[in-house]
Amino acid sequence: MHKSVGRILIRRLSLAVLTSAAILYIGCANGGFGFRKEDTLLFSGTIETREIRVGSKLGGRVTEALVLEGQETQAGQTIVRFDIAGVEAQRLQAEAKVAQQQARLDRLERGARPEEKAQARAATETARANLEAVRNWPRPEETEQARAALAAAEADLNNAEVSFQRASKLYSTDDASRQEFDSAKFRLDNARARRDAEKKRLDLLLNGSRKEDIRAAEERFRQAQEAERLVIAGPRAEEIADARAQLAEAKAKLEEIKVQIAEGEVKSPANAVVEVLPVRPGDLVTPNQTIARLLEKDQIYIRVYVPEPQLGLIKVGQKAKIKVDTFADRAFDGVIEQINTQGEFTPRNVQSRNERNHLVFGVKVRIDNREGLLKPGMAAEVTIEK
Repeated sequence: MHKSVGRILIRRLSLAVLTSAAILYIGCANGGFGFRKEDTLLFSGTIETREIRVGSKLGGRVTEALVLEGQETQAGQTIVRFDIAGVEAQRLQAEAKVAQQQARLDRLERGARPEEKAQARAATETARANLEAVRNWPRPEETEQARAALAAAEADLNNAEVSFQRASKLYSTDDASRQEFDSAKFRLDNARARRDAEKKRLDLLLNGSRKEDIRAAEERFRQAQEAERLVIAGPRAEEIADARAQLAEAKAKLEEIKVQIAEGEVKSPANAVVEVLPVRPGDLVTPNQTIARLLEKDQIYIRVYVPEPQLGLIKVGQKAKIKVDTFADRAFDGVIEQINTQGEFTPRNVQSRNERNHLVFGVKVRIDNREGLLKPGMAAEVTIEK
């Protein structure tokens, strides 16, 4: 128990000594504790880099993972591919729909072909002729022909009646056979039926066309005229507008599918290093899921915290020097890129010039790391000239 308390006291004492030493070091470097104002400002922090979380709005089954963790990628380089066979089929359907709607619009804008107009005119003339035929039916020639046919039928009937009477007398005296009698009767019946048919035909011709037949012929003629008018006038403006709208809708659907196809490949948006890539071929990934974490190579910086009394000594664009333990004999160039507009309380892992200065402002210093020597996580010191 006493040993534990002793260890705790030793750790607290060590932390206090280190804290005092850090405050003394920073204070001396920053002109505190009696040093000259022309001294430089010195801050410490940890090198960071901007992280990019990439994924796909489509998702699906992974077919290829084209990079490894730790590998550098170029902007636009494909990292992961998904199975998009189903979306490709939708693209073919959408392209066919666009072609169909385009053909419909072209047909409407061109209007009817000359052959179609001629066909419509011919149909109208046919309907007109039929109407005239119904109105003027029957023709005098047809009536005369029917009268002549009726007269011939009546003459045949008279002959058949005479023949039948003769056959009946002979059959009654056994001078004619039953077959002869039946034949005469058959001819008589046929002649009477033919006479009746010719008489009905003549009556029909004499009565002329029925009113309902005339109305039906007039309606067919009107429909043919309307069809011809529509063919010659061409499509209405509303029909063309509707066709254009449907074509635009089909094209928009195609573009939407193309976007989905593009989502079948996850690409690096910038030159970066693959930090985490947990997926492998065969994995099923849900849409909008992060599948890789990248660290931008060109976006490396260090964030330091400047106490409020010293905030007026720095500005955006001001030059800085950065040193790390790994390259102790070398200073890297930097520039102040951002100064937070809102202060915050001193974080526990940051030492400010004076314990009385609890309000600090975060400052982002961009580092020139074109050689790629600096890595995220390195402890670094930032020197800024006043």
